[in-house]
Amino acid sequence: MTVEEFRDIIRYNEPYFVYRGRTYSICHPDGRFYVRRDDWPVNEDLAFQNVDDLLEHWMIEGRPLKDVLPETEP
Repeated sequence: MTVEEFRDIIRYNEPYFVYRGRTYSICHPDGRFYVRRDDWPVNEDLAFQNVDDLLEHWMIEGRPLKDVLPETEP
């Protein structure tokens, strides 16, 4: 998935994707973006202020989300 495709999807959906065998999910109930990984404890999640913050600062295996997206599976 490209960054542009992600930006289109995130407007209307709360997507999940698989990267290196792990499932990640994103929700944005109050305008903030909350993210989780399938093996995190229930109370553990991260929050980001907006899509740009999410793309730049969500680090997945040491890489920002924007760099990981092309290698994800829906």
